[in-house]
Parts: sequence; C-alpha cells; structure tokens
Amino acid sequence: MRIDKYMTPSEAAFRWGLKQETVKSKLKPSINKHIDDMINDGLIKYFKKPNGQRKEWIISEDAMEIWFGDKKV
Repeated sequence: MRIDKYMTPSEAAFRWGLKQETVKSKLKPSINKHIDDMINDGLIKYFKKPNGQRKEWIISEDAMEIWFGDKKV
C-alpha cells in the first residue's frame, strides 16, 4: 500500500477539482448512509481525540473514485 493513495479532505478536493465542502459532505452520516460500511472496508477513517468534538478524516483514492469518478489532477 502506498501513502499517496490516502489524503485529507482538502487534498482530495484539490485532486478531484471539487470544493472541500463537497467532499466533507460525503463524510456526514446524514448524507452518506454507507459511511460505516466504508469505514469497515478501510476506504475512509477518522481520528477523534478522547473528549474531542472534531473528527480528522483520511480518505482513500478508492473512496473518492466511488463517490466522484476519476480524479482531475
């Protein structure tokens, strides 16, 4: 596995030519009903500090291709 296959939402948005909010919306369970499956399949993951409120996401190229097709950059 190569590290460049995984990225932050900001990098993913840039590489696919999207707004960051478009990518972030896919990480919301209210919009994406399959988010738990994607986490369990290792396509996306997050880290949240104990007692923290904010999740920090990592997204795979595979997840982005499922959501948005081929990358632009």
